[in-house]
Amino acid sequence: MIWNKETDPRLPAWLNTMLNTPPFLLPQEFVIPVICIALGFKRAGKWVLGKIGRGPNDPAYIGQMFWNGIFEVRFMLPFYVNFMIRWSATASPSYFQFQLGWKRNGRFAIAFRFLTDASAAAGVLSPNTDQAGGFNEGTA
Repeated sequence: MIWNKETDPRLPAWLNTMLNTPPFLLPQEFVIPVICIALGFKRAGKWVLGKIGRGPNDPAYIGQMFWNGIFEVRFMLPFYVNFMIRWSATASPSYFQFQLGWKRNGRFAIAFRFLTDASAAAGVLSPNTDQAGGFNEGTA
């Protein structure tokens, strides 16, 4: 089993310790993607209505953290919901993200944040490589 402990520099040490201990930390294999829906994005410069990923073996999920577009919602087991809505490709901030539950790495998270493409690509612990910008289809 893979246990992904991390230290978030934005949090106090006691909270990082708590989040790196079960039940707030699960083995990565226990987090199972159920469905992800992304609506309104550009693929190779052309607008696409959307895409849906179903289950952990769907090729649409492999290597994916977040998709991009006007709207994205993702559900995973044992409990995780992510919601994103984008209103601009250039404004600061450009979109809103809410997430609650166990992330793909097995760590519990609560996020309620407004982001830009630059802040999302910079990440918290390390850069998010291959981060799509604007309304382009997400690959990271």
